Amino acid sequence: MNIAVLGSGFIGKYLNSYLSDNHLTYLLNQTDDQYHVSHRLREFIKTHRIDVVVNTCGYTGYPNVDACEDNKASCTLYNITVPLVIEEECKAANAKFINVSSGCIYTGYDKDYVEDDEPNFGIYNPDSSFYSKTKHLSEMFLDKDFTNIIRIRMPVTSKMDHKNLLSKLNKYDNIIDFKNSKTDVVKLCQFIEVVVENFKPGIYNAVHNKTLTTREVTEIMVEYGIQNDNWKFIPYEDLDIQANRSNCVLDNSKAKRDFDFDFGDEEYYIRLNCAILQKSESWQEKV
Repeated sequence: MNIAVLGSGFIGKYLNSYLSDNHLTYLLNQTDDQYHVSHRLREFIKTHRIDVVVNTCGYTGYPNVDACEDNKASCTLYNITVPLVIEEECKAANAKFINVSSGCIYTGYDKDYVEDDEPNFGIYNPDSSFYSKTKHLSEMFLDKDFTNIIRIRMPVTSKMDHKNLLSKLNKYDNIIDFKNSKTDVVKLCQFIEVVVENFKPGIYNAVHNKTLTTREVTEIMVEYGIQNDNWKFIPYEDLDIQANRSNCVLDNSKAKRDFDFDFGDEEYYIRLNCAILQKSESWQEKV
């Protein structure tokens, strides 16, 4: 099967490396290939006989989503416009489309949010971040009867990348204690491969079972010798942030029901990544 992975950033590089073991993959950089230009993407899909396009490209801001408030044009382009362009070209080429998105469109703990729940931290919430608004709009505009949308939250890996939750916690002195769903990136790659090979359109929450709080995660990190001696838990209101943050738990039972895929318990994957980081000692690298 020929697969095009669009976006050579944090998720894209992991995914391309993982899928290339069993499939012919093409990793496209958003700058070099300009795949948001319809005719170029159309020609690429045709020339390489692409069966599935996986879009990992998105604008999350650097170093965090606060940057989206100041770069709304880029945030809109890569979170809304680009997925729509890709979907249109996939339809024209009869190629399947998987769009990696975000679960940061919910907030609160009234329930564990399922895929059909109306987002309460998107365009209808005046206090939501611009980033969350673009992710909500993207889901609204995409064709859920054609495209598979995979929501992730707070990615975790065994490398101290600036997008890795463990890296972020290790870096910041002041942190808040909320329960939030998380996504191990390798497990995400496994799920995407299952979707590639057994494609179904629709929205899927790609998160783990038995969600941990931030305090529980840092306690595990300390067990593995990964810690910031200046950690201090502070109230959310005391955070020095420009945009509000999503804090919520997502339900993953739809992935189990439709694909027989179990994301496993969150604690296992936090411990697994901490164990690898401990051996490499790369956690000492501040990113």
